Order: sequence, then C-alpha cells, then structure tokens
Amino acid sequence: MQREDKRFYHKEVCYKKYLDAKAATKRENEEWDKLYQYIIALHDLVVLPTGNITRLKELRAGYLIKNGEKVRQWRTGPSFELMYEAYQLAEESIRWCIANKLDGSNDTKAINYGISIMIDKLNEANQIRKSKKNQERAQKQVAAQESKKDQSFKNNYNKKSDDLDISAFL
Repeated sequence: MQREDKRFYHKEVCYKKYLDAKAATKRENEEWDKLYQYIIALHDLVVLPTGNITRLKELRAGYLIKNGEKVRQWRTGPSFELMYEAYQLAEESIRWCIANKLDGSNDTKAINYGISIMIDKLNEANQIRKSKKNQERAQKQVAAQESKKDQSFKNNYNKKSDDLDISAFL
C-alpha cells in the first residue's frame, strides 16, 4: 500500500492510475491558466467574469443532450490548448470586432462575442493540429528510411579473410 494525500493506494495498479490522473489534471490546469491569461490580455481585463468562465468550462466538458436535458460529460469537448490555438487564429477578427462593432467595450457580452468567434475557428485549429502531426510522422518515417539506406550501403561489402592471403606479409 502506498500512502499519499492521506489516502492509501495499491502499488501495482491504483497508484499508477492516481499519478497519471494527477499529471493530466496538472497539465489541464496549466492549459486553462494559459488560456485565461490570453483572454485577459486580449480583452484588456483584470478578472474574467464568472459567466464567461462557466461558458469556457462547459465547452471543455462537452455537453450531451439526452431526453431534452443537458448532461455534463467529462472532458469530451475541445481541450483548453485547442481553444487557445483557435483564439490565436481568431485574434485579428476579435480585435476588429472589439474596436468597430463593440466600440471598445470589454463586458461579458463582448467576451461572449469573442468566445463565439473562437468556437468558429475550433475546426480550423483542429485541422492545423492534425496536419502538423501528419507532417511530423512523415518526417520521422523519411528519417528512418534514410538511416536504413545509410546502414545498407555500409554493410554491403564485407572483406573475406583468407588464410592463404599473403598481403599481410608485404
């Protein structure tokens, strides 16, 4: 039994699952903090209103509608990192809308407008992320093939040793 946080865990399975969940939660909290700071800087705020925080958290959680009711899922929506990338894609249009349509206001409605623009860019950000992963995978495959070719050229010629060879005496 392993003890941590005033709890006991089995060493083989449960403790490893606990550590994995703890690391995932830490990573998600860091992503959330990054997104939060970006939104505050984008809209020139001191604190993000709770209504907007709730909307972003609900978007992350992902909701499923069953029998006409919203059922909260657990981490089925887009990640905070993907939302951050979508915000970066939509930054120019959000800034333009704040300056021209919303007359520089930074209230809850303006932030909701920015979130709506970001939601439109989620699919584009996801496609960019997928294409980057595919490019990295292709580059790794090319590098692996090139290293195999280099090894095959080096190992092509093996000099055979012969006991009757007199070149060692010359």
